[in-house]
Parts: sequence; C-alpha cells; structure tokens
Amino acid sequence: MRFSSVLLSLLIGSASAEEYLIRFKSPDGFQFFMNSAKDHTKNFKEFFHNKISHTFSFGSFRGITVDISQDVVEKIRNNPLVADLVPNIQFKAFDDVLGVQELQQNYHGDNLDDEDGFNPFKVKVQGEAPRHLARLSRRAPLPYEFDDELRYEESFNYYYYKWHKGRNINAYIIDTGIYKEHKDFCGRAIFGRDFTGEGPGDRNGHGTHVAGIVGSSNFGVAKKVNLIEVKALNNRGQGNLTTVISAVEFAVNHCKSSGKKGCVANLSLGAVRNSVINQAIKAAHEAGLIIVVAAGNSNINACWNSPASAPEAITVGAFDDRTDTIAKFSNWGPCVDIFASGVKVKSLSAFPPHKPIAFSGTSMASPSVTGLVAILLDKGVEPENIKAKLVELATHDLLQRRTLFFKPGTPNRIAFNGMEREDDEYDDAVYPIVDLESLVQELQNYQPPPLEVNNKDGKFDIINFKDDSPLPMGTIDLTKRKILSPGEEN
Repeated sequence: MRFSSVLLSLLIGSASAEEYLIRFKSPDGFQFFMNSAKDHTKNFKEFFHNKISHTFSFGSFRGITVDISQDVVEKIRNNPLVADLVPNIQFKAFDDVLGVQELQQNYHGDNLDDEDGFNPFKVKVQGEAPRHLARLSRRAPLPYEFDDELRYEESFNYYYYKWHKGRNINAYIIDTGIYKEHKDFCGRAIFGRDFTGEGPGDRNGHGTHVAGIVGSSNFGVAKKVNLIEVKALNNRGQGNLTTVISAVEFAVNHCKSSGKKGCVANLSLGAVRNSVINQAIKAAHEAGLIIVVAAGNSNINACWNSPASAPEAITVGAFDDRTDTIAKFSNWGPCVDIFASGVKVKSLSAFPPHKPIAFSGTSMASPSVTGLVAILLDKGVEPENIKAKLVELATHDLLQRRTLFFKPGTPNRIAFNGMEREDDEYDDAVYPIVDLESLVQELQNYQPPPLEVNNKDGKFDIINFKDDSPLPMGTIDLTKRKILSPGEEN
C-alpha cells in the first residue's frame, strides 16, 4: 500500500478526534498525498472535506490541519511523508491591553509630505517626537526624570531620510486587526484577511498600537509604508497554530502578487517553542518575506518560544530607554538579534476618543524594527542582507555588561536607523543614575507575576488590575498574586 494511502486510511478511521497540524517533508510528498484523494470514493471526499479544515502551501512549507484521534497520532507521525505532527496549539499577543493609561496629549509632528521645501542633507526632522522614535535615530541616552515624567515630553526630535520612508513596501501586521480608519494612517492601512471569524477591524487594540509604531504619521518609524491588516488573533488576543500559519501564508502569497519592491511581516505574538511554526517562518523567509518577531515577556531564554526561536526571524527584545537597560520582563539569549524601546511606548488607540496610549512589552519593541526594515528595503537593501544590516547599524555595547551576566548569549546591541549626525544636546538634562547592584539583582530574580483568574462556569477571567506589570499582552495591572481554585471566593 502506498504511504499516502496508509496515511489516508488512518485519517478515515479516526474517531473522537482533536485538531492537529501535519507538516509534510517535501512539496512532492504533500502533492502525493493530495492527489491520492482522486482515487477514493465520494464518501472519502466528504470525509476529506469535513475533517481537513486547512491546507498550507507556501515556499517550501506544505501541511494540513486535520481532526484525528489520539490512537493514530504516533502512526501518522512515523509515516515517511510526515515531517511534524503537532497539536493546534494556542498563540497569544505578547502584551495585554488591559489597564493601560490613556495619554491626553494632542498629536504632534511636522508636515511629513515630501514637497515641503528643499533639504540639502536629505534629512527630515519630526519635532516633538515620541521617545521611541527619537531613541531610534540617536546613539546616546535620552534624558528622563522619574519625578516629572512629562518634563521632556516635547523635547525630542526624530531624524530620518527624506527619500526613504517605506514607500512601495508592504508591512503585514499579523495581530488582532487594525483600526484602519485612524487619521494617523493617512489611508495607508488596508484590509488583507481575517482568520478569526470576527471580520475586519481591531476589537482588542493591540494590533492598532503595533501598526502605529510601524508606520503611522506621528508615531511610526516608516512614514509611507503600506500597512496590511492580517487578523490572526481575536478580541482576546488569542489565536492558534492554524490562524498564525494561515496569516503567514497569506502574507507570502499577497506579497508575491502585490508587485511591491519589498515585504516585511510583524508578529508580536508567541507560544512555547514549536517546530512547525519555525518551519513556516523559514519557508516564508525563503520566499522573500522578512519576518520580525517579539522575543516575549517572561524573562526567560527566547529560544524556548516560537516564533522567537526561528533562526530566520529577526527577534527583538525590549530595553528601557529611560535607563538604557534591558527591560526586566524581556526575554533574552542568543535567539534575540537586537533590542528596541519597549517600556511605555506611545502609539495609537483603536477605541474612542482615539487618543495616544502607552503600552509596555516586546510587542512594542518589535514594530520599531519592522518599520526600520521597511526603510532599509526602500533603500534597496536585499532581503537576505537585512538582518546583517540591522546588526551593522546597531549601537553596540551600550547595555551594562553586568546586567547580561545572568542572560548568557544575549547580544549587546540596540536598534539604530543609521542617521550619523551629532546627537541632540539638552540643557540641564537629567539622566537617571542606575544602581547597578540593585539592577543586577532585579534582572536576575524577576519573574512575571502569575495571573489571578476567576473560574466561573468553566471560564477563566483575569481580575484585579492595580500594579503596573508587563505581562503577556501588555501593560496590565495586578493586585493579588495567586490563582483562584475552582469554587474559591474572590
């Protein structure tokens, strides 16, 4: 019996099934399996239609999502055509949007049109820029005063090349959706595909905030990039292996058909390390799509997470640009390629009155690098050279070496956009003095606090938000630090 027939017969015989994703070893093996359906009866075709919910085919990646019973899992896994068989695991955004503080400042920024006068140095300046943008175009620290957080609020400039702002580059925001009607997107945010069943738009806020950092007018790194909404996470910031890989597949195929001169995707999401999603990232990379991912917020080795552990991804950790230290929540290790601002990063809100909000997390660091990738693509850097160019441009050895001692293999480099100019000087500036001993101790011992949940009718809800603690999906506020047992009173 042919290998594909063996696999198909196992699928037909499965009962009491749960959903798995099967990745095939080669495109030929996948095609061999799919073609075999033509040799079966109508009954099999009906089964095939009902049980196989998704097929994937992009780059070198071939796979299906299928309901199978546990008793045939190992038999299928050992089939010569099969490379991986894994449960359809859950993914979630790395930063929660609960409990964030809305900022009441008005929009600021210069006229970003190209036709606003001659600039002999081909450099544009965004005055009163948000902190994360100013830090991206500067190698030296920025001033900050903890006792007066707004003291330097309107003091920073963002410098960038006038002719390279991401024009004709697609940035795929694989997230919770985008509030595309926001005026700060200037009509450059468009709908791509929804894999959650909710329809277009952002009912969570995470994706809009991320998209704003990538390419909005006032908070974005790449001022002219095309932003494509690819909705893989629902209104709770949750998705699964199928929705995420489907989103990656869409981005690869859409990029090919778009005729743009470059494409990058941002994934501010993750789960435990998973070979299937890593292989999907590899296939997308080989197909020409640059993938930028968040390292994660658990203060652990990023190599334990996916897609952060995928070698072909550009994995971004978060640093605190107030003190130029690694953010205490950020994942670390050799799978991290670079750090970007990730503490209290200001960007767009998806909800009325649509005033800027600040989130913390590696989800906020990753889109800064995604925007920078769009600029490099716009400048003509080849996709296969992008990661090396980011490393070349980066500011090296600024983070305190002792803070990396308990984070082996972590690179000491901060994202920089290449604007080689004299850094701005600030009169009477306050640069926080870091207590190195305390910082090392905090970084060594920090653990994200466990979520407190309320079990009601089998559904778990997070409750009691008070302390400012970055956790998976954003800046959320927690008071108590325990998990309620079923039936236990709040």
